[in-house]
Amino acid sequence: MKREGSFIRLALINVGVFLIVALSVNLLASLYWDGRYVWKKIFVPIDEKAYRESLPDQDYTYLIYREKKQLETRYVPYVAWSRKPFSGKTTTVNNEGDRVHPSPTNRPIKHVRFFGGSTMWGTGVDDYNTIPAHFNALHHNYRVYNHGESGFVSRQGLARLVNLVNQDSPMDVVIFYDGCNDCLGLCRADVSINGHREEAEMAQKLEHHWQVPDALFGSIQMVIKKVLKKGERPSSQCRINPAYAKKVASTLVNNWKIARAVAALGGAEFYAILQPVAPLGHPNIEYLEGKEGETDFHSVYPFVREIKEKEHLHWIHDFTDAFDVKEYIYIDSCHVNGLGNQIIAKRLSERLNLH
Repeated sequence: MKREGSFIRLALINVGVFLIVALSVNLLASLYWDGRYVWKKIFVPIDEKAYRESLPDQDYTYLIYREKKQLETRYVPYVAWSRKPFSGKTTTVNNEGDRVHPSPTNRPIKHVRFFGGSTMWGTGVDDYNTIPAHFNALHHNYRVYNHGESGFVSRQGLARLVNLVNQDSPMDVVIFYDGCNDCLGLCRADVSINGHREEAEMAQKLEHHWQVPDALFGSIQMVIKKVLKKGERPSSQCRINPAYAKKVASTLVNNWKIARAVAALGGAEFYAILQPVAPLGHPNIEYLEGKEGETDFHSVYPFVREIKEKEHLHWIHDFTDAFDVKEYIYIDSCHVNGLGNQIIAKRLSERLNLH
């Protein structure tokens, strides 16, 4: 009997020690995870050559990226996510989650709404240098809206447009500016054809989780996964399977077709822009160290052009040669500086004959 009691005591002691160690390690992992989040908001290292060449004002660039790190995200039904309201020196986000710039008129003759990913949102530039801001500078009598959001694929832009149309939001012109995220996101092996970059994480959040294992090992698992996946990009289906690349291209065009129909319900003209990316065209990118997604762009874009020509979709405009200039434009494979956004705004105004 004494032996059984001693064995039980020893077992309980070992279990207690295990729980204390596990909880302590998990707590340290949680502190690391939260500390990493705070650190990124305070310190934003910008030392890549691309930033020095395309964004020469380093102090102001640092402020832009520091404020971007301070932005927080919230869940939005159907759209998936959006920015929380923010008011900084370089970046302003309103209550609807849209980035805004000062409107030049209170009595607009047209309402123009832009959709896209972070290139439309304006990563790397201030409120005055986004594509919508530059477009508004050319058309002072318009009210111009920036519905772009970091990471958005065309399907999310479509969902955002539906939300606006079903609430009778005023619109005369709708412009979708896509290509980069649809290639980099939908070509990933861990993202479905109608998915987005946060698909796996959001799905995981909806699954049932036992609380005890999460309390003991949850943060530890996150840190381990981060370390193992550091610098690793999910494999691309488009690179090895042309049929899948064609599927991504047709999905992008189909999203544009549906968006065009939805825009018509809202009483608006619709235009789709196949956005420029660094690996295509002939831009000056000698200073860029890497070309993320180069194979994906080369795999998908030709199919988009093929569909456009075959179906005579005149409302789709190919802007991949927009940055064939001697000036430094690209910050990375997709994002550009204020000059690049100004070039796009001017070409939109001229090509779409918007006066």
